[in-house]
Amino acid sequence: MKKVYWHPHNLPRVIIIAFCLFVLAGLYFVEHDKNYKYQHYYKEKLQAAKLTKKAFQVIHDARVAHHIPIDASNDPQLSGLIGEQLTPITSDSGDLKVKQTTINPNIAALFVDWLERVKAKPGDTVAVNMTGSFPALDIAMLAAIKTMQLKPLITFSAAASQYGANMPYFSWLDMYAILVNNKIFDFPVLGASLGGGRDNGHGVDPAGINILKDTIKTYGYPFIASQGTIDSINKRMSLYATHGEGQPIAAYINVGGNMASIGLKRVNAGDALAKNVKPHSLETGVVDKLPVYLANTDSVAVRFLKSGIAVINVHNIGKVLIDKYKFPLQPTQPVAVGTGNLFYLLEYNTWLAMMVLGLDVCVFIFIALLSKKYVIRYKR
Repeated sequence: MKKVYWHPHNLPRVIIIAFCLFVLAGLYFVEHDKNYKYQHYYKEKLQAAKLTKKAFQVIHDARVAHHIPIDASNDPQLSGLIGEQLTPITSDSGDLKVKQTTINPNIAALFVDWLERVKAKPGDTVAVNMTGSFPALDIAMLAAIKTMQLKPLITFSAAASQYGANMPYFSWLDMYAILVNNKIFDFPVLGASLGGGRDNGHGVDPAGINILKDTIKTYGYPFIASQGTIDSINKRMSLYATHGEGQPIAAYINVGGNMASIGLKRVNAGDALAKNVKPHSLETGVVDKLPVYLANTDSVAVRFLKSGIAVINVHNIGKVLIDKYKFPLQPTQPVAVGTGNLFYLLEYNTWLAMMVLGLDVCVFIFIALLSKKYVIRYKR
């Protein structure tokens, strides 16, 4: 079998080496001349992150002032936003690593991004439900809403999962009141439920239920007294409809794992599709279409999706924050505001890259012309 190859018979190897070095030099200059490009809504993202940072500091100062100890092993940033493993108002299990990761003011920039994706504009109305499980995310979302000049219709769930705002008398409702008193936020709250299983405190310590009821009463929030998940869904939808005053709702925002908000754990017994339905499986982030596997479930989010209103779901967010958006895992020191690829990206200097490529091509052609003789060699 014969093989054919080209050999630059008259081309010295020193020229080939010089050309390679020339190409490498061009690559070096291109790699070391990158420019920062600010992302869309940079000013709004930075403003929201700064507001979140300020709110974090207010909560820290309040916790210190109330003489509520901060466990540095659970809360290395000493933010005051991490609770304990088990308290009377704890509703469910929680992942400490994820909750530590959420103590990052730059997450507010992600929420600005998501609000922009649902095309929310200043003056638009959004329906919101928040639990006490992720107070840092609650704050970041409210900061994004305020920065985007939206009108939120807010309901709360008072209980919290492990390591969330689960400290008696320093729950999420207490934190929000502190933020209002410090003029960080001024959004009215339409109502608050106990949270927990069935959104009526199922699974919460009886003493904790009394604490939560007293807290709701203290702040004068209308009590969403749920008889079960469906009843809670109906009452929340009624609150949004009544207080929305006929204004279109641009999006529904869920922060946390409230069952009435994001879905029942399973479909009705005996349903032929039950084994194919995933519990609590709305994707994290912007959801604009109802997944087929949730067609037989009911929740506030599902009802909004069925009516054509997009949902921003902030639940099971740990993997999204770390893997997709590259937020630092469990930061032990306060994170600087305005850092990360949600604010800016490093990009190549396009003109320099094109110039280097053009020079490389010209030099290559010149070198090829230097070699006037090619010999075709054959091998057997």
